[in-house]
Amino acid sequence: MKLLVLGATGATGRLVVDQALAAGHTVRALVRSPRKLDARPGLEVVAGQATDAGDVTQAMTGVGAVVSTLGATGGTVITDATRAVISGATTTGVTRFVELSSFAVLRERLSAPAKLMSSTAMGAMVKDKAAAEDALRASDLDYTLVHAVRLTNGPATGVTKLLPGSATLRMGDTISRADVAAWMLTALNDTTTSRRSVVIAG
Repeated sequence: MKLLVLGATGATGRLVVDQALAAGHTVRALVRSPRKLDARPGLEVVAGQATDAGDVTQAMTGVGAVVSTLGATGGTVITDATRAVISGATTTGVTRFVELSSFAVLRERLSAPAKLMSSTAMGAMVKDKAAAEDALRASDLDYTLVHAVRLTNGPATGVTKLLPGSATLRMGDTISRADVAAWMLTALNDTTTSRRSVVIAG
């Protein structure tokens, strides 16, 4: 499959690109700074803004699905990028979208310490991601929202758990970025994750 990856120069996005190429996918990466990605067979790097509907629509043309690992500490980057994908889907017909969010968005499920810490350190990010999720749920896209617990830079373990809706989410819950990348790529062809939000942990 040909994939468009948003956030390809970030810590998780790079792993998505690496694993996608290793799995035989071809990848188009829409990035602000193409120099940050090394040229490789199967990788097409396109300069542009993930928050710009025109850039995203152009980048979506000819791909089979979109994966986003965009991160931002403030502003409306995630919301704007999500709306750009929704807009691009109308023009291109590309509706499969797997987006990385954060467990911190799920306020009602957080333990008391996790709620306190996330509200202090991640408030602006949570607000942006929550607005993006609302926009996505209101769309017609075939989306999967991935709420990963606290990310680490550890190696892939190959073990990823889907947490039930009753699970309390704690700051001590972790998952490696490599495992998140692998799970997102698997989800692309997993119809059971269609129009669902999931919480994953290692």
